[in-house]
Amino acid sequence: MHNRTLFALLTLACLPAAAQPQLTTVATGLNNPRGLTFGPGGRLYVAEAGLGAGNGSGGAAEGVGYTGSISEIQGVQSGHPTLRRIVTGLPSSAFDPEDVVGPDGISALGNGDIFAIMAFSTSGIGSEHPGEFISPALAAQFGQLLKISQSGNWKKDADVGDFSYAWTSQHQNDPWAPEGQFPDANPYAVLALPGREYVIDAGANTLNEVRPDGSVRIIAFFPNPQLPAVPGGPPAITISDAVPTCVGLGPDGRLYVGTLAFGANFARFDSTAPPFWATLAPQSKIYRVDPNRTNIFLTEADVWAAGLNPITGCGFAPGGFYATEFITQASGYNTGDVVRIAMNSDGSAGARGELGAGALVLPNGFAAGPDGSIYVSNFSVFPGIPQSPGDPVGEVVRVNH
Repeated sequence: MHNRTLFALLTLACLPAAAQPQLTTVATGLNNPRGLTFGPGGRLYVAEAGLGAGNGSGGAAEGVGYTGSISEIQGVQSGHPTLRRIVTGLPSSAFDPEDVVGPDGISALGNGDIFAIMAFSTSGIGSEHPGEFISPALAAQFGQLLKISQSGNWKKDADVGDFSYAWTSQHQNDPWAPEGQFPDANPYAVLALPGREYVIDAGANTLNEVRPDGSVRIIAFFPNPQLPAVPGGPPAITISDAVPTCVGLGPDGRLYVGTLAFGANFARFDSTAPPFWATLAPQSKIYRVDPNRTNIFLTEADVWAAGLNPITGCGFAPGGFYATEFITQASGYNTGDVVRIAMNSDGSAGARGELGAGALVLPNGFAAGPDGSIYVSNFSVFPGIPQSPGDPVGEVVRVNH
């Protein structure tokens, strides 16, 4: 996934004047906040993608730098939560002020260990910024899964980015590969469980497992989505590519993965697209994946829920499965939402409800609090310091429901 393709469609002009009252801000001043996770003691951890080559005191700057960070929020349920950055100096890549990746995903275990995943790969970061000198030390951090202690010390746990980049290089000419997209790697989300970690790669379109020895294997490849046939129109059309962005563990032991489905959601609104495509429902999906499967190629039979807007975060909490929608078709792609999908007694997807419609703006990530409260990153593609008076800044909010 190349975020610049998506964020180029979004401008400050599309933002609403203010958030609605169902949100409670628990932290602000964050630089492109993305993934969220709760650790011991109710501490909420945030992955901040950073400011690219920025100097840390203002907006993002094109290029790469050491501006990514991990922050800890204590007292999220109190009237006075406190924020501190426990890790700084992590890799960050920016193509323009609204398109930054770096530490994007994060997950914590009950023993206090925190896992954060870095974007892109050591092998591929040079092609993302052709002509720019990138120090070997900085390049070596891209695509890494980091294991972080509560004190802020970290070490490399696995090189997911280079694994994905090598795999997509090997398969770039295969008929099922996204046309013109491989080689690619962009690890984006992580789910840590005792003894293993699962990493979503939005560039390779894979769900990967990281074993205790640091080796990586692919569990699933997410197929290119298809726009369905429309009466009087052409047959079904394949659109590159699925772009998985999040993973949650279900009560059935299965992994549930949400997709951004950039092309399928937005290409149909291109000026050259047939006008009847605009009548189609949103195209993002939730896949249900057996972590012990041996065939990596998923099909429509593995889809648990469909018809969702571009997904940037997901997970389970009281009431069912929750998906953070970056922007929604119903809002004219101006605001986002969190959608709750109930799980029926037979495990199928049930009724849906909207929790943040009209209030969330370009949200990302998802975390369920110890009391079942829902938290997301809001204004997730903005720096922590406003560039002009009245500009939004990155924040974390509780979605009251």
